Amino acid sequence: MAATAEPVNVSVPTSLGAREVVDLASSTLNFQLLENPQVSLQQCAMRFGPQVVRSIFEKLAEKNATATFEVVNLSDNLIGDEGARYLQAGFAGNKCLKQLLLPRAGLTAPGMHAIGELLGDCASLEEIVLSSNVCDAEGVKGSFDEGLKKNKTLKSLYLAGCRLGDEGVASLCPGALSTHPALQHVSLGYNRLEHGAAASLNRMLATNKALRYLDLSGNALGPQGAKELVQGLKENKGKLQKLSLAQNTIRLEGTKALVDFFTSADGKNMEFLDLRHNYTTYKGMVEIRAQLKRPLDENTKEGWLLLFGERQLFINAH
Repeated sequence: MAATAEPVNVSVPTSLGAREVVDLASSTLNFQLLENPQVSLQQCAMRFGPQVVRSIFEKLAEKNATATFEVVNLSDNLIGDEGARYLQAGFAGNKCLKQLLLPRAGLTAPGMHAIGELLGDCASLEEIVLSSNVCDAEGVKGSFDEGLKKNKTLKSLYLAGCRLGDEGVASLCPGALSTHPALQHVSLGYNRLEHGAAASLNRMLATNKALRYLDLSGNALGPQGAKELVQGLKENKGKLQKLSLAQNTIRLEGTKALVDFFTSADGKNMEFLDLRHNYTTYKGMVEIRAQLKRPLDENTKEGWLLLFGERQLFINAH
C-alpha cells in the first residue's frame, strides 16, 4: 500500500475576506462546498473566488513546489476569467492534473481562452467540465481551439450550456474535434444548435477516429438537421457508439430517419441512441413501433426503452 503524503496545510485568503485551510499535498482540491442549506447558492458561489486560486499557487511558489492535485473541483464557484488565468499559469506544464471541474464558474470568452492554453500545456488532463459558462462562439475560437489541438490526453469534454451556437461548433468541428487522438466523449447539449450545425458535425464524424459518445441534447437541429446527421453517422463507419438527440424538435420525420439508421447495417455498432422528447407524437410512435415489429398496444410491456440485445433505443411520443 502506497504511503500517504504528509499534509502541507496552509491558510489562504478568500474573496470574501475570510481564510480557508488548504492541504497542498492532497491529490484533490474541492471547493464545491454546499454544506449549509441555509446559505444561498449565490453566497456559496462568491465564497472563495479567484483570490483563493491565486493564493494557492503563490503558497506553492513560496515552497518552491508544483501542484500535485489530480482532481480540482471548482464547480459553482465564480472564479471568473481572472481565476481561469491563475489556473492556466499555475498548471502550465503540470503532469499530475487529470480532472478539472469548472461548471458554472463565471467564465466568459477570455477565461475560456485561458483554459484553452491550459489544455495545450497540461500533459495529463483527461476530463474537463466547462458547462454553463456563457462564452458564446468566441469562447471556443482562437486560444481554446489551438490548445485543444495541442492536447493529446483529454478523454471527456463538457461544453453544455455555453451558448456556442452553430458558429461555435463550426469553429471546433473542422479542427480540434476532428483530429483529437484521445477524445472519447463530447457534450454539446443546450447550445442553441440548429440544423446548420449538422454540416459541421458531419465533417467531424467523417474524420474523427476516437469519439465514442456525442451528446447533443437540448438543441434545435430539427427534422432537416437530423436527416443530415444520418449521413455523417454513415461516414463515421460505426466508430461512434452513443448519441443523444433528446429534445431537438426533430419530430416524426427526423426520428424515423435515425431509427432507420439504428436498425440498419450502418448503425449496428450504435449501442445507445436517445430520441426522447422530440414531438414524435403518439401516432408517430405507433407507426415506428409497428415498423420495428414492437407494436404499441395493450399487451406491450416496453416503455421508453427498447432493447435490441444490449443495444438501447430511447423513444417516446412527446
